[in-house]
Amino acid sequence: MTNIFTEMSALAARHGAINLGQGFPDEDGPRTMIETAVAAMRDGHNQYPPVPGVAELRAAIAAHQERFYALAFDPEENVVVTAGASEAITAAILSAVSVGDEVVALEPFYDLYGAAVRMAGATLIPVRLRGPLHTLDPAELESVITPRTKAIIVNSPHNPTGAVLDLGALHGIAEVATKHDLTVISDEVYEHITFDGRPHLPIATLPGMWERTVTISSAGRRSP
Repeated sequence: MTNIFTEMSALAARHGAINLGQGFPDEDGPRTMIETAVAAMRDGHNQYPPVPGVAELRAAIAAHQERFYALAFDPEENVVVTAGASEAITAAILSAVSVGDEVVALEPFYDLYGAAVRMAGATLIPVRLRGPLHTLDPAELESVITPRTKAIIVNSPHNPTGAVLDLGALHGIAEVATKHDLTVISDEVYEHITFDGRPHLPIATLPGMWERTVTISSAGRRSP
């Protein structure tokens, strides 16, 4: 599974070019997180973790969802930790679709979506966000649904536009997903990085969506 951004970074380094293909943070992240990781390794926490993730971390993730969104998760049953959000996205797609299925994604989209869908033997169907505010037309989403559609990938806050889907768009997606019995894979890695005071609302908070939504976030995407 090829990542074009990684390839462009390698080419930029090889030729001494300015790299416009992959974003790199200007800072190393909170010093407390670095020191906590160092302390954990010195204390012997350096072996394979439980497959679903360390229990304390899963409990912290569940507490985060309840604190910010009033979503009640059982850390033992509803939370899994992966090696980065890309692994979570890929695992969610591979578990939701099979050969010959279709997956809808909001375009433009993170290149991994297409690679993971192809890995599953499925087809990616794009639905473009319309400018200038990069909004979604639920009717356009409905128009691409076929009997082969199994999942919708929702990315809000959106990469690369920074758009946050409003409540109307989220309700439109929820209606389509419920009507056609679709899984929603909600990529929310930028949940705490929004602009113009627009709040992020997880689609799993809408009626009937908790049961059909796989919510994905990342500790590597956090506002200062």
